[in-house]
Amino acid sequence: MSSGPPDPLRMERAIELARRGLGRVAPNPPVGAVLVSGSEIAEGWHTHHGGQHAEVNCLAAARSAGIDVSGADLYVTLEPCGHHGKTPPCVEAIIEARIGRVIVSVDDPHPVTTGVGYRGLEEAGIEVVRDFLAEQGRWLTAPYLCRTRNGRPLVTAKWAMTADGKIACQNGDSRWITSEPTRAQTRQERSEIDAILVGVQTVISDDPRLTSAGSERIDPLRVVIDPTCRTPVDATILQVPSGAIIYCHSHQLDSDAAHQLKDAGVLLVGLDSAGDRIALKSLLTDLAERGVQDLLVEGGAETHGGFLEAGLIDRVQIWIAPKLVGGAGAPGPIGGIGIEPMNQAVPLIHHRWRQIGDDLLLEGAVTPEGLGEESR
Repeated sequence: MSSGPPDPLRMERAIELARRGLGRVAPNPPVGAVLVSGSEIAEGWHTHHGGQHAEVNCLAAARSAGIDVSGADLYVTLEPCGHHGKTPPCVEAIIEARIGRVIVSVDDPHPVTTGVGYRGLEEAGIEVVRDFLAEQGRWLTAPYLCRTRNGRPLVTAKWAMTADGKIACQNGDSRWITSEPTRAQTRQERSEIDAILVGVQTVISDDPRLTSAGSERIDPLRVVIDPTCRTPVDATILQVPSGAIIYCHSHQLDSDAAHQLKDAGVLLVGLDSAGDRIALKSLLTDLAERGVQDLLVEGGAETHGGFLEAGLIDRVQIWIAPKLVGGAGAPGPIGGIGIEPMNQAVPLIHHRWRQIGDDLLLEGAVTPEGLGEESR
C-alpha cells in the first residue's frame, strides 16, 4: 500500500498532460495521468476520441520503460471509467496492474460511469484519494462537466478592445486592436476548443477564417448565427475545407438565399426564433448533440449581448490593448439592452490576469459552470 501524502506537483503535471487532448477528444473529457513508482515516473494522456484512455497509455509507457507498476501511485485528472465504451474500462487495467493508490482530481458525473470506477478500485483493495487539486482539475474539465450535466457546451465570450473599451473605430475599422504576439496566441488556442461562433455581421464586415495556427493544428468547428441567410456564398469562412455550420430561422430554409448557401455545400440548420433572434438555447443543444462541449463566441457586440441576456456566458476572455480611439459612436464589446442599475452588473466570480506582449488578458468565470461546478 502506498504511503505518504499525495504530491501536488504530480497532479499539476497530469493536468498539464491532459491539456494536450483539448480540441481532440470531444465528446470525451481531456484526461492526463502520471504514475510514480519510487523515483521512476511514467506519463500518459487521452490523445484523440476513440483512442486509449490516459490511464492505459500511462501504464503502457511505464511498462515500456521497464518500471515495476505494482504498488505504484497513479495520479489521474478524472475518475477512471468503470464501464465498457469504445475501450474497455480503465479500472480493469488499473486493477490488473496492481496499482497501490489512485489519486483523482475530479469525479466523473456521467450517469453511466459515476462512482462505478471508485467502487471497483476499492473492492479490489486499491486506496483512492479524491478531490486532489480539484479546483484546477474542474477548471480544465469544465466543458465536459457542463455538457454532461446541462446538455450544452460551456460558453466562453471573447473579445479584444482598446483601453477605452472599444472593439472598433467609429467607422468600423478593427484591424488590428491587439499585437501580433496576441493574435498568434489566439490562433494557437483555437486548436484547443471544439467550436468557434460569430454572428453574420462579423462575417460580412471582417470576412474571418477562424482557423488555428498552421496546418499541424486542428481547426475548430466554425459556427455562424445568420437568422436570414445573409452570409455571402464566397465568404472565406465557407472556403476552408471543413466548412461551417450556419444557424438560421426555420422559416428561412426555403428562401432563395438559403438554397444558394446549400448549393454551395453549406450545412444550414433551421432553429426556432426568439423574436428576431435565433433561440440560443436550442443552438447550444444542437451543438452538444454534435459532440461540441467547448464553444468560443467571438461575435460582435450584438452576438455577445444576446448570450449575456440569455444568461449563457460561462467564461470571458478579454484582451485589452494599450491604445485609445475614442468616439461616442465607436462600439463596445457587448450590445443589447444591457443591465441596470450598476448593482445588478454580472460579476466575475473568479478571474486572473496574464500578459502577452503589450496586451493584457483578463480571464474569468461568470457562472458556476465556468468553474466546473454544478448550477446553483
